[in-house]
Amino acid sequence: MKVFRSVVMSVVIMMGTSSTLLLAVPHAQAAHSASYSSAASKIAWLAENGRSPQPSHRPTVLTAAEWNAYLNEGGVNLPDGVSHIRISTKPAVVHGEAEVDFDRLTANRTRNNPFLSLFTGKHQVSVVAQAAATNGVATIIVQSVALDGVEVPLIALEYFSNRFLRPKYGNAVGMESTFHLHNRIDTAILGVDQVTITQR
Repeated sequence: MKVFRSVVMSVVIMMGTSSTLLLAVPHAQAAHSASYSSAASKIAWLAENGRSPQPSHRPTVLTAAEWNAYLNEGGVNLPDGVSHIRISTKPAVVHGEAEVDFDRLTANRTRNNPFLSLFTGKHQVSVVAQAAATNGVATIIVQSVALDGVEVPLIALEYFSNRFLRPKYGNAVGMESTFHLHNRIDTAILGVDQVTITQR
């Protein structure tokens, strides 16, 4: 089932990065919170409805509590080195935070490049991005990224994205990402710590 992964990757990896959770790979874990279970139920509904020849147009609302539980309790196979994710939203804007171990994320490929020395070791990363999804296509534009509270220069982010992220994850991850949504998702409208998803 793929509901959320690209948005999470774009936001979280571009923190190290990749919000609203619009592409996910399920992953088993022994015990889960009520928020996780609620998110899992809604994600299962989106997948089932997306397979229907005449899907319901009834909106599905996911909350920040639900998607954060789902992300942190094993609902999504996150990139190696990314953990402790917290994503919040307001209309058209996503704010994400995570702990990123860049040595694990890049498999030490930045070691011999002084320009990429920013992207080594373990850091608290935060990102702010504009996000929208209409007509089955999602767009994320990263506005700023900070490591341990210090904003990273745009040129360094673009280089890191083009050198390490796009070759591995394609155009669904980067400073500006556009990708098609799965499960016949048509729109995803961000509100204050929630996203309203409709299918076509």
